[in-house]
Amino acid sequence: MGRDLSFWRIKGTTDISNREIYIKLSDENTLDFIDEIPVEQIMDDFKIEFRDWHIEDNWDFEKGHESFQLMLTKQFVRVDCYSVSEFNMNRIIDIMQKYKCPLYDSAIDVRFEG
Repeated sequence: MGRDLSFWRIKGTTDISNREIYIKLSDENTLDFIDEIPVEQIMDDFKIEFRDWHIEDNWDFEKGHESFQLMLTKQFVRVDCYSVSEFNMNRIIDIMQKYKCPLYDSAIDVRFEG
């Protein structure tokens, strides 16, 4: 079963819903009210945290029956998870918490802020 975990950091305020932000950022749009994030540092953190996983082309991570694919832009991280355990999803969330980017779960349309 697939599931995506998405992350961004809002600067200021906006009237746009989290669902709309998610769609725009997934389409690689740049939004004025979203902060830039350190893409290279985040990629390095994933490579370190999941160093015992097979990593292909810097974007695809696989170990056993679990796998995920990263999408990174200067404002957005989406992790498309396939059969990823709750433990490993929490590891992903912890990486992004370091950058003050709360989780948005598109399956339930909830952003876990604060």
